[in-house]
Amino acid sequence: MITRVINIANGVKLNYIETDKFKTNYFSFNFIAERSRERAHLNSMIPLILMRACAKYPTQADINKRLQYLYSGDILARNETFGEYQIFGFKVNMLDNRFVKDMDITKETSELLAEMIFNPYLVNGVFDSEYTKGEKIGLIDAIEAEINNKGKYATTRLMSEMCKDEVFGIPKYGNKEDVEKIEPNELYEAYKYALSSYGIEIYFVGKCDIDAFAETFKQCFKGVERSPIAIKEAEIVTEVKEVKEVIDVEQVNQGKLVIGFRSGYRYQENKYHLLQLFNEVFGGSPVSKLFMNVREKMSLCYYCRSIIAQRSGVMLVSSGIEDKNYEVAKDAILEQLDEVKKGNITADEFESAKKSIRNGYLAIYDSAEAQEAWAFFRGMCNISTTPLDECEKIDNATIDEIKEMASRIKLDTVYLLKGEGKEE
Repeated sequence: MITRVINIANGVKLNYIETDKFKTNYFSFNFIAERSRERAHLNSMIPLILMRACAKYPTQADINKRLQYLYSGDILARNETFGEYQIFGFKVNMLDNRFVKDMDITKETSELLAEMIFNPYLVNGVFDSEYTKGEKIGLIDAIEAEINNKGKYATTRLMSEMCKDEVFGIPKYGNKEDVEKIEPNELYEAYKYALSSYGIEIYFVGKCDIDAFAETFKQCFKGVERSPIAIKEAEIVTEVKEVKEVIDVEQVNQGKLVIGFRSGYRYQENKYHLLQLFNEVFGGSPVSKLFMNVREKMSLCYYCRSIIAQRSGVMLVSSGIEDKNYEVAKDAILEQLDEVKKGNITADEFESAKKSIRNGYLAIYDSAEAQEAWAFFRGMCNISTTPLDECEKIDNATIDEIKEMASRIKLDTVYLLKGEGKEE
């Protein structure tokens, strides 16, 4: 899928996915940091403060006006976690030069982003205090929005308990208390550290003069001393010594049951496609065992689905339940897992799961952002297969292989967020 790789600077790569399928071009600029409780909140703030203003465009209105001039180009902040990595930076959409006669959109948009990253708006040598205060409020709002979304909150709580001694349990945005303490000078030092010490991956999906695009960033990095820090791959837990049960009580109308399992498999391992297919049969689709049995036939959950955390070897089952159904719903979910472990999978279930995954893979070719995500995250795992390659693996999988994969799934932690003793 990647047609060319260009070295921009020490630890900085540009990955080019050439295609003329879309009317817009898409590129991303990504800092690759190790997940850390000490830096998660600072890393989350960096793209926000850089998007607020830069030396050339000192207000948000100035930046927006410039984007409007560039045929309504779009620059968005990115902040994601992927196993032991925190990935933060920017995602950019812009009109392809083929549809514009009066300017080089790709060049001018990339130069705008470069201005925002390398020439930030400073007051007395650090980030502006008012801008910093405003972005702190925005980040705290994002943290509180996740808390108020009880489904997400329950999943976060499950991971924090299940992986409390692992990097996988660190919240994506950091903690609200740490965000509140951020000062402009501290944030500026974190920004300089990111620019000098983190690996950086740039992805471009579309069609352009890629050498000219690369030159924009090569010039920017000429004045940056870089010593990228290698990130050690985190060990994953494969054995479960004791199953944990955690119950929180809050004012909620619907209980949230999240069950955490250990699979022992990472994204990059040869049999990962079997874990993915197992997940689809078990609870990853509307025709899965969890959906058809626990939700539809038994009516024990408002929703019920299983999710793979790709880099941590963790699988989660997330469901919304009535509190009184806690034990029976938990047992029903585990019973469906046992059914897969026994190999009780019908031909229709198996083919439906295969078709669902194939359709998902083929849809990647219809989106520039999906192609970037595919290449980016697989590149971080040193995998170069295409969606079509993975379709072939799925086609060749057998029920016996899924049964064997299911036998490796081990219950680790059960989390319940329940109401304050009120009858539903």
